[in-house]
Amino acid sequence: MARKAGPFSALAYALGPDAVLRLPGWFGDFLLDAEHVRSHLPAAEESLALNGVARRDAVERIHAWMSGSGDDAGQDGDELLDGPLRVLRHAAHTGQGAAGHVRWY
Repeated sequence: MARKAGPFSALAYALGPDAVLRLPGWFGDFLLDAEHVRSHLPAAEESLALNGVARRDAVERIHAWMSGSGDDAGQDGDELLDGPLRVLRHAAHTGQGAAGHVRWY
């Protein structure tokens, strides 16, 4: 949890606008039934399943955002990239819906 910087803002900064627009919901908030999880998963994978240089650059940008804007320079950039995709993949695999919420304070 990080105050002030907003982890989703860091993720958006790291991914860029085109990738963020492919993510479900609005600014990290989403509520999907099982059908919508399955339909949104390919675009989320395209946005979040980064490898090599693209992943390294995204993690560096997450760290830069969190250190410069907030109070959590130790934010795990890999977890921020992997967490939403892990939730969506699990929901798709188990035939469930999924929800995400960004808490601002």
